[in-house]
This record gives sequence, C-alpha cells and structure tokens, in this order.
Amino acid sequence: MIHLTHLDLKEVCVLNYDTKEDNRGIGYRLFSKRQLEEVGIYTEFVEEILNCPSKKGTLYGIHFQNHPRVQNKLLFCIKGRGFDFAVDLRRNSATYKKWVSVELSAQNRKQIYIPAGFGHAFLSLEDETQVVMQIDNYFDAALSRTVTYADRDLNIAFNILNPILSEGDKNAPTLMNSDCNL
Repeated sequence: MIHLTHLDLKEVCVLNYDTKEDNRGIGYRLFSKRQLEEVGIYTEFVEEILNCPSKKGTLYGIHFQNHPRVQNKLLFCIKGRGFDFAVDLRRNSATYKKWVSVELSAQNRKQIYIPAGFGHAFLSLEDETQVVMQIDNYFDAALSRTVTYADRDLNIAFNILNPILSEGDKNAPTLMNSDCNL
C-alpha cells in the first residue's frame, strides 16, 4: 500500500510504500503504477536516471524542461540523504515562485512527486548519496533549462554557503532573466 502526503504546494506530494520486515531484512516497493493511480497520480514514466553526488554539499538545480516537453518527476534516495526542492514556475499559478522541500534518505524511504510546471533541485547531505529520478518525458537538451539556486525572487532556503555546482548551475540566470515558458 502507498501513503500520500500533500505538501504546502498541493500538487507536490510525498509518497511512502509499506515496508515488510522479517528475519531476512526489509523489503518495499520502489514503484507501482497501479498504486500511484489509486492515489490520483497518472503518469507514464519513460526514463529513470541515477544521480550520484560524491560529496556532501553538491547542489543540482533548479532544473526544469520547457513546453512542449514538460516533465513530471518522481524521486527517491537509495543511498545517503539529501533535501529535494520543488518550486512552482507556472506564471499563472496562485503559488507562483513558492517552494517546498523534503528530506529524502535511504532510511526514511520517502519519495517526492513533482508535477510538470515545477522546477527541481537536490542538495546532498552526505558523501556518496544516490538519488533515482523517473521522468515521463524524455530529456530534451533544446528545452532543458536551469534557474540559479541563488535567485533572490525565489528566496529558497538551501542553507548552504558554498555548494558544489556544475558549470551550468554556476552560470544559470535568474527566473526573471530566463525564458521559462511554464
């Protein structure tokens, strides 16, 4: 069985599958299309990506994909831990520029569902963290975008002074200066 908790941005939710434990250890589902549909999430994932930040303090994002290939995402941590962030980038939304975060870890087994129209970021809290991301639209480099994590209009509390960033994340524009079409 799957348990769903809506966050302050109601479209973004945390999922937990039941865990079974016996003398052999634990077992739990990582994904069930049927159980997602039972809680109202109808998505056909087409790719699964494993991100493995080797150092604590590595920050990915804020990433998204523009129309016409926006993406729904489902993320969970299989090793280590980190904070996952979702920010509403839909200009006509009542929650435009609002954000939420949740700690994902191998221990808490939480998953976060981030629907299309939201930017996504992840901050590793341990070395050798591993995060799985499922997406429902293939990655398209021509539509892939990044907004700077330090955007003052978004005011996201990453709580890190000197994150480890890719070159793309270092040079990312603010949301106001981006061509975001969500």
